[in-house]
Amino acid sequence: MHMFVVTLHVLLCLFLILIILLQPGKGGDVGAAFGGGSSSSVFGPRGPTNLLQRATTIVAVMFMGTSITLAYFSSQKMLSNANVDDELLRLQQEQIERANEGDETPAEGAEQPSEETD
Repeated sequence: MHMFVVTLHVLLCLFLILIILLQPGKGGDVGAAFGGGSSSSVFGPRGPTNLLQRATTIVAVMFMGTSITLAYFSSQKMLSNANVDDELLRLQQEQIERANEGDETPAEGAEQPSEETD
């Protein structure tokens, strides 16, 4: 399930980029500067913008849905691996071991007391 959502998320991302790049600009385009005013009438005068805007909205909503789903999967995976009581017990044992090691051998860099007296 996780891999399916990741794959869908990547495909939606690429499709969203493609749809956004296909949309015509709102202002004066480069084509308008060279006299190509309204030559893009494949779907009619306002057809492609409505179609592309709807497609953008639908793909963006699906993209956000997969983002939320992946965040949920990630949090559930982290919570399932987290056992606070066991981790606290492990840290306490490490502290006890370090304290016991410190009592038996002096720390590195600590000076040994000299037995010379003047």
